[in-house]
Amino acid sequence: MWAKQHEDVIPANKTKLDIYLEEGIYRPSDEDHDKFDALNWWKANTLKFRYLSKMARDILSIPISTVASEAAFSAEGRVLDQYRSSLKPETVQAFICTGDWLRHELGLEQSSNGDEEFMQWNTETGLN
Repeated sequence: MWAKQHEDVIPANKTKLDIYLEEGIYRPSDEDHDKFDALNWWKANTLKFRYLSKMARDILSIPISTVASEAAFSAEGRVLDQYRSSLKPETVQAFICTGDWLRHELGLEQSSNGDEEFMQWNTETGLN
């Protein structure tokens, strides 16, 4: 009886991520697959995973873009122009920064003129 009562107690050395990863995986049926809404799942589980649900909300609410991922992470040659992108300049800058972080993590060369090209694109499109 005592073991059952204390089964739900979380050991102090477990992180919130460990607890989340121990959860069962939700696998929707074929007919429910298209109906699954990740944002609603995180909303329903906010109390259980307070910090992770905030992170998921921030990440999953990023608008979808039709720009190729290579283009989004590249500051070489103006790959994003006013006709191909509906992204806000802050979003483009976040993509460029993320690309820089990933290149640094992987030990790849970093573009030295990325900020200058972003500023040029920003000025030319009138999105200051």
